[in-house]
Amino acid sequence: MRNYLLLFLFAMDGLTIGCASINGSTTQNVSVQSREHTGGDKPGAVCELSNSKGRWFVTTPGSVMIHRSNDDMQVLCSKAGYEAGRSSGVSVTKWEMFGNIILGGVSGAVIDHNNGSGYEYPEFIQVLMRAFSGTDP
Repeated sequence: MRNYLLLFLFAMDGLTIGCASINGSTTQNVSVQSREHTGGDKPGAVCELSNSKGRWFVTTPGSVMIHRSNDDMQVLCSKAGYEAGRSSGVSVTKWEMFGNIILGGVSGAVIDHNNGSGYEYPEFIQVLMRAFSGTDP
């Protein structure tokens, strides 16, 4: 009986060790800056950030708290007198996710993947924008 209890406790411990969701967060702060393609800052653009977990809005320069995902973050910015600017933030697997796979097993990795805590985006994203030329409508 004692051996079964020890086996049960060991199995339960193995399901939780290394979990990025225990060591990390499902959200992340991302800063966005809009710049003219010639290099100057262009503040005041309204940007939409989106991934499989939702959509968030920020006016540049600014920061917004987003939900992490394994999908890349798409960024679309608009400002009067400028063509829409697009960028993306690549979702990178955090090192805790690999530790979770080794120590925590498949169930922990699935949890971290589904809630996004095993991934992260760049903390800073620049979006280039181009002014409409005099001949554009």
